[in-house]
Parts: sequence; structure tokens; C-alpha cells
Amino acid sequence: MEDIILLGLGGHAHSVVDSIEQAGKYNIIGFLDTQEMQGKYYRDYTVLGTDDALKKYYDSGIRNAFVTIGFMGHGDIRNQLHERLKDIGYEVPNVIDSSAVISKSAKLADGIFVGKNAVINANAKIETMCIINTGVIVEHDCVIEEFSHVAVGSVLCGGVTVGKHTLIGANATVIQERIIGSHCIIGAGTVVSKDIQDNRICYGAMEKLRNVEDC
Repeated sequence: MEDIILLGLGGHAHSVVDSIEQAGKYNIIGFLDTQEMQGKYYRDYTVLGTDDALKKYYDSGIRNAFVTIGFMGHGDIRNQLHERLKDIGYEVPNVIDSSAVISKSAKLADGIFVGKNAVINANAKIETMCIINTGVIVEHDCVIEEFSHVAVGSVLCGGVTVGKHTLIGANATVIQERIIGSHCIIGAGTVVSKDIQDNRICYGAMEKLRNVEDC
């Protein structure tokens, strides 16, 4: 197995660790996190240092790293960490749970997490560092742009486009062919039946979708 180091010990990391272990491709060395997290651990995996240790571990021969920090309301932190990893030279693989179903014609970039029982259907395109969480359905011909997060149980019907750094909340449904902009938050349980512009926080039923405020 190839060694891999993980960035960020929080709740999302628990899901990622489980999927890595089930796949059996990578050996988890441990976590890097903030100074306040030093000495913390999850199961057999300890926080080994801060992000400043990334170059040291790369020089020691570790070539794989994965960002295990969740969306946290925006994708900027994940973006910054991904850029740092690539600048050092790390490979940032995809972590796909063994229970997920991925169409052979789907196209996935790097750094993507696909959770348990997720479905990514024909001709879908998932860009860099997206999170496709537990039980999500991404139907045919959808496009999810980089650093976005589709939360647990959400459904994107055919031909949906989701912009960069956008969160689709848990159990949301996006009707076919809708376009959701970048830097948006779509609230849990929302039914999206019309296009959404950039920088919006939206929630509500199909006929009551509201723009609450700019992000």
C-alpha cells in the first residue's frame, strides 16, 4: 500500500478514514492540523504536526495527501490547502467509498471524496476537490465545479450545473437542467426549481425559494 497523510482531524475526516480503510489502497500515516490539535487522535491515527510539516513528510518519501477538512461554509480553506499540496508536489487522489456507484462515463478530477452509497451517473463531471457525500445522487450530465460540496441525501437531477465553492445542503433536490452559481449555499431540504445566481444563500420549498442575503 502507498502511504498517505491527511489534513484536518474533524468529523469529515472520520468518513474519509473509513472509506480509505475499506478500499485498502493507502496506509494512513496520520494527520496534520492546527497547533491547538497537536496530540489529538482518531482511532490509531495521531495528529503528527501542523501544515508546516508537509514539506518534511514529502521529503521523507510520502507522495499522497488528502484534505479531510469539510466545507465549513465555504471552500476557501480546502482551496488553499490543495494549492499548497500541489506546490510541494503531492498527489491528491480521489477517495471513493467502496459502496459508491460511479458510471464508467463519468469524469472525476482530483481530490474528490465520494461517500457511502453515492451515485454518480453517466457523463457527469466532478471537478477538483468536491465532496459528494453519503447517499447523494448526481444524475446524468451534471457538472459540479471545483471545491463544492453536495451534502448527505441530496439529489441533482439530470443536466444540473453547480458552480464553484457552493454547498448543496442535506436532502436538497435540484430539478433537471437548473444552474446554481458559484459561492452559494442551498439550505437543507430546499427544492430548487429555477436558476440561482452567484453569491446567494437560498432555502425554501419549490414555490417559495428565497434569496436571503449575499454570501
